[in-house]
Amino acid sequence: MRPLPRPAHTARDTYCLCISSIRDDDLRQHLEGFANGVAAAAAAFDDAVRATTLHTLKSAAFKPGDEEDHAKLVKNYTQRMAKAAAPARPIYDELKTAPARCPLCDQRQVTTLDHHLPKSGFSLLAVAPTNLIPACSDCNKTKLDTAPRCAEEETLHPYFDDLGDVQWLGAQVAEQRPTFLTFFVDAPPSWERLLAARVRHHFDILDLATLYGAQASTLIAGLQLSVRGQHADGGSAAVRAYLADLADSHKYEKSLGRACPVIGVSGVVDQ
Repeated sequence: MRPLPRPAHTARDTYCLCISSIRDDDLRQHLEGFANGVAAAAAAFDDAVRATTLHTLKSAAFKPGDEEDHAKLVKNYTQRMAKAAAPARPIYDELKTAPARCPLCDQRQVTTLDHHLPKSGFSLLAVAPTNLIPACSDCNKTKLDTAPRCAEEETLHPYFDDLGDVQWLGAQVAEQRPTFLTFFVDAPPSWERLLAARVRHHFDILDLATLYGAQASTLIAGLQLSVRGQHADGGSAAVRAYLADLADSHKYEKSLGRACPVIGVSGVVDQ
């Protein structure tokens, strides 16, 4: 949901760094034979993301025919990139620490890297940087090893998709005790049908309505306590002044890119 700069490292360089410390000469030379395939797979992946055609990619074209070779390519990620002190761990850490928050939900802290296309079916992309998305553990677990079956199921890719500065998130307020909000995707008229469908799928598959609802409920509960205190001290005028100050503060924080992306203090939902 939040765009990120594209990684500076290439798939080939990352792959070669992974296998550089293999002491078994025969194994290292054998894996060197897949370097061109890794680079070609990454290029095809990038083109497909741009064209929204990831769903047309066949797993068989992105993994070796030999299952042992497939397992060795997967091991490149688990043992030679993600593992502490692994040769490509610096690239892993660089990708992981690029954003302040998970770009998939824009709420929680990044704790891992998510394979946009799963390494279990696309092992030639196991260490391709553009296939590795910094993510929170919740988004990573919720998404699981899923691959899109159609264009509408292609979740947003932070390195390639940018929704711009438009409001697309809506909320329905339940005026009861306790007050809560139900969030949904409110696609702007300027969006093409496919983009709206992809955003809704992304929103649904990561269960962002539940996450945003919980975040909003916590915020509202805090606001209610503060408003009651303001009203007790100075009546409705004090409440209006307090909310106006909060709104101004929120606008300033938003201008700096630090505001809560779920809901503003005035009740207006921000993207």
